[in-house]
Amino acid sequence: MSKLTIATGAEADAKAHLQKHGIYGKSASVVSNIFRISNLIRNHAETNLLQDYGLSFSGFTALWVLWVWGPLETNKLAQETGVAKSTLTGILKTLERGGNTKRDTHPDDKRRVVASVTAEGQALMQKIYPMFHQIEDDAVSALSEQDLDATKDMLRMILATVSK
Repeated sequence: MSKLTIATGAEADAKAHLQKHGIYGKSASVVSNIFRISNLIRNHAETNLLQDYGLSFSGFTALWVLWVWGPLETNKLAQETGVAKSTLTGILKTLERGGNTKRDTHPDDKRRVVASVTAEGQALMQKIYPMFHQIEDDAVSALSEQDLDATKDMLRMILATVSK
């Protein structure tokens, strides 16, 4: 059996513990591995790339969303970034101090705020995203093209299920 198909020590320990309580299912392994992979990639990116540019992973994510989709109301940006609106306020303050984003009042409703990426933020993303993408490529380098397609499709099915 391949080393890649055998549960890690942490996964095996968690499975054994959960089975003792009668609540283990394969879903636990899938979801915990998604969580662990996400955290490993996030921590690696912060330590080996983002901190050199004064960015947290959350700041990078917010900047990436604005870079890709353009200006967004802060409530939508918080949703797309996966943080609370109150947390987004601090993230945007940090990004603004770095000259990477700006906030303006909504043209139709002065109570609403629209965030956007600045020219400096766009230049930063054009510089660092290729390096971030290399981290992504490295993370999946053991997968064949067929594995990548299957994994991508399965993760999209999970995302669609959770997003309901």
